[in-house]
Amino acid sequence: MVINNSNVVFGVRARLICPCDIDCKNRRKDAINIMLQNQILTSTEIKKKLETEGFGTYAVRKSLEFLGKNECQYVDVLKLKDGRVARFKKHGRIFFVKSLSKRRQVRFVKDCLTNLQRNMLIKFTRHNRRIYYFSLYEMKKLLPYQGNSIEYSLKKLLGLGLIEEILIEKTKFFVTPNRLDRLIQENQTVLENDRLEYKTIKAVHEIIMNLFPPNLISKYRGAIRPKDSETLSLTGGMTFDIFYKFNSEVMNKSFFAIDVYTRIPVNGYVINSFLKKIEWAIRRRKKNVEKVLIGKTYGLIIFKMATPKAIRIANEKGLRLIRLSDIKLNLDEIEKYPDSY
Repeated sequence: MVINNSNVVFGVRARLICPCDIDCKNRRKDAINIMLQNQILTSTEIKKKLETEGFGTYAVRKSLEFLGKNECQYVDVLKLKDGRVARFKKHGRIFFVKSLSKRRQVRFVKDCLTNLQRNMLIKFTRHNRRIYYFSLYEMKKLLPYQGNSIEYSLKKLLGLGLIEEILIEKTKFFVTPNRLDRLIQENQTVLENDRLEYKTIKAVHEIIMNLFPPNLISKYRGAIRPKDSETLSLTGGMTFDIFYKFNSEVMNKSFFAIDVYTRIPVNGYVINSFLKKIEWAIRRRKKNVEKVLIGKTYGLIIFKMATPKAIRIANEKGLRLIRLSDIKLNLDEIEKYPDSY
């Protein structure tokens, strides 16, 4: 988020009223005074306040146009990092007086985020005190939304400056601005942890291939972090580490979805999110919406660390939870596997 404080006028709220001594030609004093009084508002809020004071559609529109052109030296409109005006679903643009503190601007902006964007931001500060960054893939796995929706929301948070992006080799990682330097310093460890989890997922996949009857699963190729359109259609765009389709139903189930966590501790949110990925997965065909996974899917989470609450919730909701050690997977040994594994 770009906060332009180069021409900040301090004490605006205390001493200023429109028209000021500049006496600009195209002033919209009612809109300006609403802004000076409230300090920060969305265009939707300004519109309602002007309508309450008896302004018609044309006057409201011209007032918002005036504010959006930055013709008042005391009021600004929020912009993205690329210079475009920021717009928010249901809220429109955000206007603020230039003397307003950055902290209050950020707090107001967060209140205008969508539920998905807000949930994303919370992950960086509340999931676990040791977890301060996420890869693009981890965000898709953690959140029960379609992958393209998650990418769009991340792009919006990046544009607002609420998170930062860094590319380590070919992998995108996201972090809050105050922890970017730490991520850069720890880039090698970050990459090693990412590779370790992928190797572990492949090891789990091999166990499944060796244990399951050969004709039970339709295909093993492409089951790890599936990207092909056919599988994404089956998952409703939801992201799973491993996803299998059975050739024939097994106790009325057609699919097997697995997530593996070696870095991120599994807590109650992870359990509920996994279940929601199954529940919320849909496929749209013209006007029809089909729930593609619920009631048809076995779910499994394999973990290194899990909270007691996560284990309790999983047991209550019938989700299978297995420790890596219980299936004889040793991370120290897996770490030694070649990167091409």
